[in-house]
Amino acid sequence: MKPKNPIRKVISGLIAGSCLLVSGLSFAEVFTIQVKVTVVEKTCDVYGNGGEGQPISVDFGDMIIKQIDGTKYETEIPYTLKCEDADPKLKLKFSGSGAPFDSTLLGTRGDNLGIKFRVNKTKTLALNEWHNFKLSSKPTLTAIPVPSDIGGIRGGDFAASGTLNVEYQ
Repeated sequence: MKPKNPIRKVISGLIAGSCLLVSGLSFAEVFTIQVKVTVVEKTCDVYGNGGEGQPISVDFGDMIIKQIDGTKYETEIPYTLKCEDADPKLKLKFSGSGAPFDSTLLGTRGDNLGIKFRVNKTKTLALNEWHNFKLSSKPTLTAIPVPSDIGGIRGGDFAASGTLNVEYQ
């Protein structure tokens, strides 16, 4: 009887293993999947009374300094909201720099005066706070000048700049 060659056994095992590997791969099927995705961003346009693309401006008119108390001079913010969907669920917020004496108010170019926002003349809306609504019930937005308790308000014109953000919920 001839002695068995261990190298021959190893080579036979490698060949048998390769055959199993190749036979396993030969039964695998390859499919190509094609995926197409279209991302659509629906939009709403927000603009002032001047028409599309125009800024929203609020004019408080002439105010008497001693009568600025955080309730008087409430003025409606004239804005138009036009959306692609029929009646989407939306949310809005005012953003900008807070007043130095109260960060929930929009700051003005006078240290002792801020602007408070209200929704439907009932709910105070702090700066950067979201308010949910549907387009069919577009809220009335108002702005109210609020004095600081720290110091007086100087006479003359004042200005404030903020952003009305409207997004889908």
